[in-house]
Amino acid sequence: MFAWNTCVMQIGLHTNLDPVHHHLETEKPHLFFLTETQIAKPSDVAYLSYPGFTLEHNFKKHAGVCVYVRDDICCRRLRCFEDSGFSSMWVLVDTGVESTLYACVYRSHTGDRETTRLFEHLSEMADEAQRRYPTAQLVLLGDFNAHHKEWLFPFMKTDHAGREARKFALSLNLTQLVQVATRVPDVDGHTANCLDLLLTTDPEKHSISVTSPLGSSDHSVVKSVSVFSPPIDCPVGTRRVWRYKSADWDEMRHFFSSYPWRQVCFSSGDPSCSADAVVDVIRQGMEYFIPFSDIPLGHKARPWYNADCARAEARRESAFQAWVLARDRKVRSRRVRAKKRAYNSAAKSYKRVLRRARFDHVSRIGARLASYPPGGKQFWSLSKAVESNFCRPSLPPLLKPDGSLAHSAAEKANLFATLFASNSRLDAGSKQPPTLPCCDSSMPKIAIHTKECPNPGSLPMYSQYPRRVVVPIPATIDLSP
Repeated sequence: MFAWNTCVMQIGLHTNLDPVHHHLETEKPHLFFLTETQIAKPSDVAYLSYPGFTLEHNFKKHAGVCVYVRDDICCRRLRCFEDSGFSSMWVLVDTGVESTLYACVYRSHTGDRETTRLFEHLSEMADEAQRRYPTAQLVLLGDFNAHHKEWLFPFMKTDHAGREARKFALSLNLTQLVQVATRVPDVDGHTANCLDLLLTTDPEKHSISVTSPLGSSDHSVVKSVSVFSPPIDCPVGTRRVWRYKSADWDEMRHFFSSYPWRQVCFSSGDPSCSADAVVDVIRQGMEYFIPFSDIPLGHKARPWYNADCARAEARRESAFQAWVLARDRKVRSRRVRAKKRAYNSAAKSYKRVLRRARFDHVSRIGARLASYPPGGKQFWSLSKAVESNFCRPSLPPLLKPDGSLAHSAAEKANLFATLFASNSRLDAGSKQPPTLPCCDSSMPKIAIHTKECPNPGSLPMYSQYPRRVVVPIPATIDLSP
């Protein structure tokens, strides 16, 4: 049975974009929800996208949520359930087996009144969603920043947000499935706690696991695996790419002309066998004289993620699992603190390795670009490859007159308009207007004569007027000089 993979975590998206893209590439989740993205709504979100996934977002400056949806998933955004005052997003997913309503929520650290308003809004929208889609499963997930002693590890006291969250879950018959710490600060002395929740109406269909945080985030990745799946999964196998521009066509033509085709075509009385033999010869000639490469389906290069990054990530994950195991077994607090310090050290080392790998990769690209002639074919080929790999806008940042860079689409458009306007004006003080050269051709004199209509009353359009009316008729043109 296939697994339906949903992930959720809290992370600053702009500063952790590379780890997020790496997670999408390696794990290929069906849905990847992110909370507290901390991005003001940009005019161009192309640099946040990743090939093979669709990005839906509700960005806010100090809050915000978004989701990466794999392209083979049937998903629809339900904006009618969203309120611009809250960081929430609703999507309806049709797996081909059943439908699921997902609501991703981030509750910022606001007052009790705002918290009550948020849960009242969620309760109303959940009731309306279940009324419109009665057969759909309901899943609410995200960073609620709420503490309740009944099911939020490891707090023994309840705050106002926890009471509201608990009351909200009971009113909709929702079950909270995350029972481990999800916020893991990498500072000694800070307590790990559970702030990321997953509430669902059908808990038997979900299996929850928690893995170490991505990038510089201190929130773990909460992974939910369900027992249903879309009928079509990612393709497997390889694809052969032929490089026809580098082919040796003359040698391949000579190869085919000198090949003993009679033995191939008439060696068997079965036409199917002869056809297969001809195909094999043609493929053999192509492999001899046309360069090619076999690329795995669904594979995308990660040039910046090197072996050091993989080793650092493995060490961090191993330290995280060791700390979780020691905590779950309730060993001595001294050993738990030692495991936690080991994880903090591995997490900080992983962040440093990622930054160094990214810096080295960008430096190598810059050195290659500097070695190519500006504006040459190699220069622009590498530039386009870099833009495509990093999912950046097709138009690179432009230099403004004051020395700063124009990043957004509006800034680039205004800069182009200013440049066009400055190049379109004539300097009257130093330039003369253009003059047309004289020529020997001349135009003959044109004379137009009008004649009186002999019987205007015979015309229907003039029957209502007096008979003596002078009516212009088509002019007679006299071309005599």
